[in-house]
Amino acid sequence: MVSVQRVMSVSTPVETVIGYLADFGHSEVWDPGTKSCTRSDDGGPVDIGSTWHNVSVFNGRETELNYRLVSRTPSRLTFVGENSTVTATDDIRVEPSDEGGTTVTYHANLRFKGLLKLAAPFLRREFERLGDEVERLLPPVLEKL
Repeated sequence: MVSVQRVMSVSTPVETVIGYLADFGHSEVWDPGTKSCTRSDDGGPVDIGSTWHNVSVFNGRETELNYRLVSRTPSRLTFVGENSTVTATDDIRVEPSDEGGTTVTYHANLRFKGLLKLAAPFLRREFERLGDEVERLLPPVLEKL
């Protein structure tokens, strides 16, 4: 298992941030590993059970995951993506900051399946690099909302 967490602060209000991040399709903009992420259900308002088809590039290889929004509260979103080799959980928490903006805590947890479990320790550095990129890319996107 590989876990990465980053904490970011933005001046954008909590409600705006959680509303934007609830649509996982926006990950194309702020997640450096995401090549495409499209709704795969019947559309409509984003809520628990909404699904997306995600195509990511990792170490030069494309991989596809099917994501589902499994939990949504005014301060937390949890997405679970799965394919035959990995289960990815993206947990996003937002809370008001003392300065009137929002503190965003992004936690990605990847649980590899089969023989890939053995490779997890060797993949950690690349996932940490991707976490650093999320920390660099996401705040400016949220500031523009």
